[in-house]
Amino acid sequence: MRKRKQTTQPQKREHPLRNLILAIVLPVLALVIAVSFVLMSVVYGGVKRSLAIELGDETPDAAAFLRRDTGEAAYETAPELQYRKPGNYPLRIRFEERTVPVVLRVRDTKAPTAEAAEQTVPMGQKVTPDRLIKNLKDEGLVKVTFEQSPDFSAIGDYEAVVLLEDESGNRSRVTVPVYVRTALDELVLEAGSPVPTADELLLAAYSDVQITPVTEQMMRTPDTYTLRITADGTESETRLVVRDTIPPTGRGVTQILTPGTAVKPDMFVTDVFDETAVTVTFAAPPDLMSLDPQTVELTLEDRGGNVTAVYSTLLFTNAVPKVIEARNMGLSVTEILEEGTYTEASLSMQFIPDDVGQHVLAVTVDGVRNIALIDVKDTTPPTITVMRPQWYLNTPIAAEGLASAEDVTEASLDYLKEPDWNRETQEVTLVSTDTSGNRAEQTFTLTLIHDVEPPELFGVRDLYCYVNEAASYVAEVFAWDDCDGDVAVTADTSAVDTSRIGNYTVVYYAEDKRGNTAYKKATIHVVTSRVREDRAQEVADEIIQKILTDDMTLAEQIETIYDYVYQNVHYVATSNKQDWRSEAVRGLTSGRGDCFTSYAAARLLLEQTDAEIRSVQRSSPNTHHYWLLVNIGTGWYHYDACRAWTGKYRCFMWTDAQTRRHSSTYWNYDPSLYPPVATEPYQGGN
Repeated sequence: MRKRKQTTQPQKREHPLRNLILAIVLPVLALVIAVSFVLMSVVYGGVKRSLAIELGDETPDAAAFLRRDTGEAAYETAPELQYRKPGNYPLRIRFEERTVPVVLRVRDTKAPTAEAAEQTVPMGQKVTPDRLIKNLKDEGLVKVTFEQSPDFSAIGDYEAVVLLEDESGNRSRVTVPVYVRTALDELVLEAGSPVPTADELLLAAYSDVQITPVTEQMMRTPDTYTLRITADGTESETRLVVRDTIPPTGRGVTQILTPGTAVKPDMFVTDVFDETAVTVTFAAPPDLMSLDPQTVELTLEDRGGNVTAVYSTLLFTNAVPKVIEARNMGLSVTEILEEGTYTEASLSMQFIPDDVGQHVLAVTVDGVRNIALIDVKDTTPPTITVMRPQWYLNTPIAAEGLASAEDVTEASLDYLKEPDWNRETQEVTLVSTDTSGNRAEQTFTLTLIHDVEPPELFGVRDLYCYVNEAASYVAEVFAWDDCDGDVAVTADTSAVDTSRIGNYTVVYYAEDKRGNTAYKKATIHVVTSRVREDRAQEVADEIIQKILTDDMTLAEQIETIYDYVYQNVHYVATSNKQDWRSEAVRGLTSGRGDCFTSYAAARLLLEQTDAEIRSVQRSSPNTHHYWLLVNIGTGWYHYDACRAWTGKYRCFMWTDAQTRRHSSTYWNYDPSLYPPVATEPYQGGN
């Protein structure tokens, strides 16, 4: 048997060079690592190497990288205030005279959020998922998809699930109710509204539509009506809700009856109006046995349950009422008593017979209190006065713009036939009818011309402005065109430098629709104020808080301010008329000043309210006087709180006629510079 040859593995020989390298490199590498750790501990001593924030957060203060709460740090270069994408952002901060590299780790871990936007969708019309959410919030872009979509091809109530996914993979879901319909589920209309059309009921356009008929009577009868609707073969129902929320109106009628006459509620009211049926009842039955005038209260109630109270007068008497033609002049006692039947007689109060109907008046005859019966009738037609027989081509205007209709009662005014606004000359007939049915006509020749006249600028005058403060160039300037009415005003202020004291030219322009242009120049004086704006505001606020209350109306506010200035700023003939702000503060703090000071004080306080104001200066080359025009929605009135003539006047909300009555020169002004002043005496306001 042959013996197997035995073999042996040769032993590996140690390489002396490799051993030498390992003996040298490993200790050196360990030393480098150790030194690196030492250096890193030196560099990062007291500093975090990184800091994590949420996407959308503002960059934290550099001190946030410190390991201790105390200490100061600053960024070497100012970072972005807000990072828009997730990632690691290298930064460098300065800390203890060292510059340390750090990393700001911006992470997006928050899922998007949104609210459900409940939708009613027309059948067959698909809606993208983004329309079913609102107030979507996330710091990045968000993908909006359906996780569960409604069936837009069939009528039904569905719950759509909208999936929100941002760029970092964060997800959230919103469940949204979706109603697929061909028509509205419910339509609510006020009684008296027009019969709804198919477009008002259907959610989309359909070729074949059938709807339960709706009548005008239904629209005047509050109720809920079920309407069957077939749209392109699909049937559905809609609730039509007719509601009545507006109370009825009516006017009381005085009844003068012979004793024993039966009375019914509807005898005492007229002009009853409501979109639904109205019932009239007595709030309390009248006394049928009384021969004295008595007030009758009636209740008007419509089908919606809305109630209105109306008051009338009832008198049982055998006397026959005296018939008086309606007019605006007061009635005298001699017109209602027979001559020779009394020695002395008087009415208990003035009576103007401008209200058509029967009236009971109290009259004293020879010392005995009695009553008089008046039946006011209107048999006189209105009077038409043509004010403007000339107007402009291609510019329609209402009849009231060319003429007026005067009558004791209300009177309408219209064209019998609309004029041809392209025809230069034509006969035009106006017609007016008053509330009693009296009718009047007036024919005149209307001439239409081309508009070649420019607008007229009002309120252009020299201004004062404080250096380095905004100037109100057009606050008190306006333009009026005879054809267009109000026209916009522009101011060329290119020559003005409000940063430097001086006098500058401002040019005002106004252009009508046909290109007719008007312009005027004024000077603006840029001056230095001795009182800063915040100081003036401080003085004004202190006084306003002291004299005005939250429950005051605007009318009460402006009168309280007037009284305060009138009583607390005493006249001395000195002021700085180039610095209204300092004069206002001077007058309100020292209680002394002239007319300019009182004007300035009132102006400063009124600017704290909602009143419109305009500054006014007397038209005189020799003497000066200053006051205000004020408008609180009742028209412009003169407002002068100066006490130069103590006890002789109180110019609070006066008309031009009132100022002229007291003095023809003291308030003399150029009306062309200001808005028109009201002609009716001021009656207060809301």
